Amino acid sequence: MKTNLTTSTLADKVEEQIIEFIKKNRLVPGDSLPNEMQFVEMFGISRNVVREALSRLRMLGLIQTRTKRGIVITEPPLLISFQKILDPRLLSINTIKEMMGMRIVLEIGIAEFLFSNIDDSNILELEQIVSRQQAIGINNLSVDDELVFHTKIYEIAGNNFISQFNKIMHPVFVFARHNYENYFQPISEKLSENGEIVTHPDLLGIIKNRNIEVYQKAMKGHLRPYWEFIYNFH
Repeated sequence: MKTNLTTSTLADKVEEQIIEFIKKNRLVPGDSLPNEMQFVEMFGISRNVVREALSRLRMLGLIQTRTKRGIVITEPPLLISFQKILDPRLLSINTIKEMMGMRIVLEIGIAEFLFSNIDDSNILELEQIVSRQQAIGINNLSVDDELVFHTKIYEIAGNNFISQFNKIMHPVFVFARHNYENYFQPISEKLSENGEIVTHPDLLGIIKNRNIEVYQKAMKGHLRPYWEFIYNFH
């Protein structure tokens, strides 16, 4: 056990050294790195430790081994690692709240991108999504059904990083769906009684009118149950 811990600690250091080597030499995706034995000589460490450090960098998507090229730097897939490990069962209520807050900021802030890119074909797609959701009924929607409208909004906005970030928000939808009766239904019923509920059809109507400010205000209203949960649930 002690040997494994030492090897792991050394691999951590070598991993950092390789990343520092990349930065210091201003290497970019497509550039080649030294091979294993060159790193062994460079760092004065065993080949097994270098191999483990390189394996970690491959898992991060920072390097690849290519035929006739050796070890090559690649552009890492942003946020993919987070997406793989995030599970609402592994997250505390406070972390869920933080993620909900980030989603509110993102959904409202994306409006400029949305209205700059949207066209009639996008409107038609949103209409089809909303029609299907209305046919299913709000209480019968699955997590994926809930996601599809907002996912399309992100796609129309045309920012790949934001689309990836939306996938990280999946645990928020899962949590809200699984805890709807306990946490969110009372909030939604209160908002409905006050005429403050904003639905997907409401948002679609505003999008058709191309009014950014009204859309941002409506989106804030649409996500009001999250807001209430963040600040009023203890």
